[in-house]
Order: sequence, then structure tokens, then C-alpha cells
Amino acid sequence: MNGTSSLKNISKSFPTEWALPWWEALLLIGGGVTAVVLHRAYDLSLGMPGHHGIEWMALMIIGRASSRFRGAGSLTSIGASFASTLPFLQGENPFTWLFYLLPGPVMDIAYRYLPRYANKLWFMMVLGGLAHATKPVGQLTMNLITGWPFGSFRYGVAFPFVSHFFFGMIGGLIGALIVLGIHRMSPKSEK
Repeated sequence: MNGTSSLKNISKSFPTEWALPWWEALLLIGGGVTAVVLHRAYDLSLGMPGHHGIEWMALMIIGRASSRFRGAGSLTSIGASFASTLPFLQGENPFTWLFYLLPGPVMDIAYRYLPRYANKLWFMMVLGGLAHATKPVGQLTMNLITGWPFGSFRYGVAFPFVSHFFFGMIGGLIGALIVLGIHRMSPKSEK
């Protein structure tokens, strides 16, 4: 009645809302753009599919866990997806934008439907792995639909899923440690 947006708590530590300040939107989009820039700047072929999941999922978890906005993960993914279409940041295939877009909704859905685990270290680790594993799902789907070859499947179908999940979990761990560390260091609000 007073004109402010209603706030819904998904957990005591992470309340969510639909309102989003412009500066927070820029930070979330900037997190996605940063992931693409880091990917292109340090595009080292380690022969391990998914190794960029470390920085990508760390940034995704930091953005998603730090924001009250329900679509924080999706907004970060949209930023990365858009950045990957820019001529100087384009990837090696025409579907890169799609693979950057997939993890965000996975994170948002997990935070929406599993709120009691939102501030647990293990949850953010597993979520980082699952969200990053959307890339081989998307690659396999696009391969079956279009026939486009993806190098990550040269050692079979299972290997990319395992390696993306593993590197995504490492990124989720790093992001979770940063978020939870900052949360612990911040002064407690008085009740």
C-alpha cells in the first residue's frame, strides 16, 4: 500500500525481490561480460573441456548469491551471451551465445525452489557444477540438430559432462567462499 515493492524471503540470509537498482543490473551484466573477456583473454587449450567453468561459475555464483533479484543468474548469463556475440569476443562456433545463456536460469530455478540451501557451501558448489554442465547438454543438442562438430566430444560423450561438472564445482566453490566470506565479515544487522 505504501508503494514499495513487496519482499519475499527465500531464506533468512537471502531475501529475494523483483525490483532491481540500475547499478546492480550493471554489476550482474558486467559479471557476465567479464567472464567472456577472461575466456577470450586466457583461451588456453588445456585439452580439458570446461576448464573456463572455474572463472565463469565463480562469477555466476557471486552474482546470484549476492543479489536479492530473482533473475540475477539469468541477467548475468544474458550479459555473457550478449558479449559473446560482439565481433572481438566471438567464440569458435555460432552457438557460443546459447551456451552462455543456459546456466543462469538453472541457478535462478535452484534458488527459487531450494531456498533453504541457498547459503550452504555444498549447494553452491553442486549448483556451479550443474549449471556449467548445461554447456555439454547444449552442445550435444545442437550437434544432433545441426550436425555442428564440437571438439569436446572427441573423447566420447561422458567426458565433457564430467569435466564441465568438475570445473563448474571448483568455480562454485571459489564463488561460494568469496560470498560467504564477505557475508561473515559484514557487520550483523541489528534486530
